Amino acid sequence: MADHARDSHANATIMVVEDSPTQAEQLRYHLEQHNYNVVLAADGREALDFVQKCRPNLIITDVVMPGMDGFQLCQMIKADAALQDIPVVIVTSLTGWDDIARSLECGAENFLRKPYEPETLIARVDSILLNHELRKRNRVQMGLEILLGGKRHFVNSDREQILDLLISTYDEALHMNAELQARQAQIAHANQVLRGLYQISQQLAQSESPHVACATLLHGIGGLPGFSPGWIVLYDANGALHVVAAEHMTPAPECQAAPHCACLAVLNQETNAVGTQLLSCPCRNRGQPDAKLLAITPLQLTDEVVGAMVTMPEATSDKSTLDILDTVGRQISAVLERIALLDRLHQRAVELETANKELESFSYSVSHDLSSPLRAIDGFSRKLEQRLDLSADPESRRLLGVIRNSCQRMNALIKGLLEFSRLSRVPLRDMTVDMVTVVEDVIAELRQHTEYANFAISIDTLPASPGDFILLRQVWENLLSNAIKYSSTHPAPEVRVRGWRDGAFNVYAVKDNGAGFDMHYYGKLFGVFQRLHREDEYPGTGIGLANVKRIVSRHGGNVWAEGAPGAGATFFFSLPAGD
Repeated sequence: MADHARDSHANATIMVVEDSPTQAEQLRYHLEQHNYNVVLAADGREALDFVQKCRPNLIITDVVMPGMDGFQLCQMIKADAALQDIPVVIVTSLTGWDDIARSLECGAENFLRKPYEPETLIARVDSILLNHELRKRNRVQMGLEILLGGKRHFVNSDREQILDLLISTYDEALHMNAELQARQAQIAHANQVLRGLYQISQQLAQSESPHVACATLLHGIGGLPGFSPGWIVLYDANGALHVVAAEHMTPAPECQAAPHCACLAVLNQETNAVGTQLLSCPCRNRGQPDAKLLAITPLQLTDEVVGAMVTMPEATSDKSTLDILDTVGRQISAVLERIALLDRLHQRAVELETANKELESFSYSVSHDLSSPLRAIDGFSRKLEQRLDLSADPESRRLLGVIRNSCQRMNALIKGLLEFSRLSRVPLRDMTVDMVTVVEDVIAELRQHTEYANFAISIDTLPASPGDFILLRQVWENLLSNAIKYSSTHPAPEVRVRGWRDGAFNVYAVKDNGAGFDMHYYGKLFGVFQRLHREDEYPGTGIGLANVKRIVSRHGGNVWAEGAPGAGATFFFSLPAGD
């Protein structure tokens, strides 16, 4: 029928009324491709002038134009007895019932919805010209009032014109419904792909080895619409490719024996960074008339290609398919990089743990071995001092005293080093520690020293914390004894102990009004044998605060301090609250 209409109207003249040159030329091109003569008019006035001189077989007019719109043009044509038989097609975006009602009111035979497809345009033109030829006789005028979209409209049109318009309306409805179904199918497909990619991402996040990650990815690809998973190959430490995982489709034997096969040769190209590439594998497709393309997705860690993912997509010409494979390739590459990094970190942690154990063992051995010769030096010095007694000159007695004092100090340092080494090995005995009782007990013990008897020490509320009672008591001993020692030169020494809850931690503080310290040297504060004051000012070994840090760290807490020279210091430590 369409071919017959086109043959019977060969060289028919169609006027296109369109103020947009681009759209006008586009209409001209499609119509001339089907042997129609096309004339253009930029607006309604120009179109009216033309139809008075040369009568076209059909008028296609846009609605929105300067001066006179498409409805007004159609109305004026239908009002002219000499022109009213010319079919008029209204091109509209069809935003509501008003467009249909106004098309009926002005007498248009048909309308075309924007945007239109070329096939729809030509089919509509063929149908209008054919129907117009068949209906040249027996045209019956009729008038009626109709209600569309809540508005009344008076239609003075013949029944053929109304029928044409209704048919075109139904045709457009079918076309719009087909478009809607196609878009719904696209949306459903996109949602299925997104759900699949999300599930792949969730499962990859839990993978802890390259093999598990690659097998998980291939299994996930099998759940994506339009994809058949193949295999993943990775380079080993010797630079050779080997199959890490395969599903549904495995490499041909030649591929495994010859990594330079065409389907994997992409890995050796300098252009492999461009992403997924489609190619035919002669090893797999040999002798098969319906050979399919394989999609090769290089896997890259930073700038290094470490392998490839091979799949068989159904829609190999669809760019979105390649984009999906590129996305999946980046996902597995990121996971492989994470796994490699975690492996290196784990290996480094094992090496550090081994080194720390060896260092602690060395420290313990050295400290223990030093004790024997040190005791011998101290013992023989004491015997020599007793033998010389009063017969020795004062300088000799002084030198012997220096030797014995040095031995005693060295012995204290060795004991401190042994204690510090022991703290990393002693197991924690977990219990709820009443901090108020511990602090009161430590203060009572310190007050037994007469020089500390008159210190002003206040204790605020201290929350209880879970931990090792003996080790936490040692923390309080070190902090309180330091506070008393470094404030002993103050005319009115004062120490304040307080604690509070801060989120999931209990925080404790020991504040004194003593010598303080320079925050510029804060980095040395908790180090072993690090001292910020001269020994002749405040004696000590420099191990106490290092022990505090190690004990608190083993409990999952933290230590820090604030101070200023001559303005006192405050030492803080936190412990998990445990509830």
